Parts: sequence; C-alpha cells; structure tokens
Amino acid sequence: MNKLLLEKLSEITQEERIILDGGVIDKTIYTDDEDFTVKSSKMLGFQRFIEMRPHTRFANFPKHKHNYIEMIYNCKGKTNHVVNGAEICLEDGEILLLGTNAVHEVKTAQVDDIAVNFIIKPEFFSASFDVNNSSNAIYNFIMTELSEKGGASFLRFDVRGILPAKNLIENLIWSFIFPEENSQVLQNMTMNLLFAELTQRAGVITKSVSSSYEQEILLKVINYIESSFKDAKLLTIAKELNFSVVNLSKLIKNYSGKTFKEMLQEKRLDEAEKLILNTDISVTEIIYSVGYENTNFFYKKFNEKYGVTPREFRLNKKG
Repeated sequence: MNKLLLEKLSEITQEERIILDGGVIDKTIYTDDEDFTVKSSKMLGFQRFIEMRPHTRFANFPKHKHNYIEMIYNCKGKTNHVVNGAEICLEDGEILLLGTNAVHEVKTAQVDDIAVNFIIKPEFFSASFDVNNSSNAIYNFIMTELSEKGGASFLRFDVRGILPAKNLIENLIWSFIFPEENSQVLQNMTMNLLFAELTQRAGVITKSVSSSYEQEILLKVINYIESSFKDAKLLTIAKELNFSVVNLSKLIKNYSGKTFKEMLQEKRLDEAEKLILNTDISVTEIIYSVGYENTNFFYKKFNEKYGVTPREFRLNKKG
C-alpha cells in the first residue's frame, strides 16, 4: 500500500488516545440507543452516502449491529472479527462486507494492524446499481446475502491479486484522507467502480463462513457460469458438485429466483454487449464467441432485452 497512506492511517486518533490512557470504547460516539446498533446518522455527514474512518485499535470492540452496510478493508497486519459467532482473521488485501443482520465483534488490534471502515448507506446501492446490475448474478448474490432476508449477513473478498480493485480502494482512501472540492462525487464514483469490479469476479468471494450449504453451492454455480459461460452446461456442473440435474435445478431456482438457463443467458448477453460496444468484431463472430450456436435465437433474445438489433445497439451507443 502507498507509504504516505499507511503513515496517515497509523496515526493515533483521539479515540485511541483515550483508550491508551485507560479509557474504554465510548458508545455515544456510535449510537444513542440502549442496544448497541451503530447508526449511520452518527457516522455520516449530511446527505452523504459513504464515509470512511480508521479501524479503532487497542481495545476490544463489543458486540454490535449496524443500520448500514459496512465494508472493512485490511491495509496492513491483521484484524480479528467475530461475525454471527464465526471467527474471521482478515489479512492484508482482504475485504469484509457486513450486512445489517450481522452481529459484529472486533478483537483488540495492535499498532501495526491497520484497517479502514467504510460506512455505506443501503440507498447508495439502490441508487447506483439496481438498474445496471439487475442481471448480474454476482451482484444479486451479494445484495441478497447482505439484505435483511440474507442468511449469511456478511461476505469476504480476497483482492490481494486483483490490482484494479486494490488501486480503486487506495484511491478511495486517498480521497477521504486528502479531500478536495469534488471529493464526495469522486468517492461515490470510485465506490461504484470498485463494486463493478467485484461483481465481475465471483472468484474473489472467498467464503461466507456462516452461509448455508445451499448458498455455497449457488456461489459455485455462479462462479462456473462466470468463468465458463461459452460452454457451460447444467449437466457438467451438476456432476462436478455431485448433484442430480433435477435437484441442482431446484436449488438454483429456490436460492436465486432464476433458472440455470436464465442465468447463463444473462451472462452471455452481458458479454455480447461488452464486445458490441468495445470492439469492432462482427456480430456473427460475437454470437459464436459467447456461446450461441443459433444466430436467430441470439437476435431474438438480444431484441427482447435491448429493444433493438445488435447493429442498431452499436450504432446508437457509438453515435
């Protein structure tokens, strides 16, 4: 991580100074309620969607919940968390995303254990992502897990080998530490880009420790579709997961609301859209490159989703 950022994040905060002088975590900083639910109104400025604060060290942070989504990024060393009873050791380059159902406790961090907490209002996601990501299987999986209906309430991401994601996080941290006139707009845009990056990579979701067996299977199916969409077949992944086709089909439908075929269709159309917009490859080549063998079927499905032909779509977007 950038040396200057680490130096700034390593500085002892006022809260940490009080703790080092014999004080304890002051709950009034975080909530006005008897139960320890950290409130976004305490953490965020007026009309802000996201905020960042350094992870508090030198004291055990007691069990609490949030009325917002929290994203913790470990910059250096490690931080130890207990979420819904599951112990998680977050290391350099890992992200922990907590939903509003998560019961969270943080073990005492030492001086060289550096992390940042991002406070994110749920409205940020509905305003920024719903329209563009409604067909993104990873996005839908993440949002379901973090919602009030979600079973896991948290997800863990390993971005140590994902340079674009790491760069975006450092840019985000920089904008909070060294704010400028348009920093708030920049922060929202950067967070958008970060989640766009994460929702293209099912493989960075390492594990949700408390997630159910069915949720783990669904994530494996999503990962399979993301990585093998050209040749993906339900029978192939069913055999790999030791499921019958019928049982896996039911599980996918029950936990995603979509069939395997619908999820695969959405992924192929998304990939076709990218190639149509960002390359000069012929539509015929694109059709076969994303896994379609029947061109008429592709044209039908593309028109159903976008309301125009692939050629018109390309011309409209570029013109």
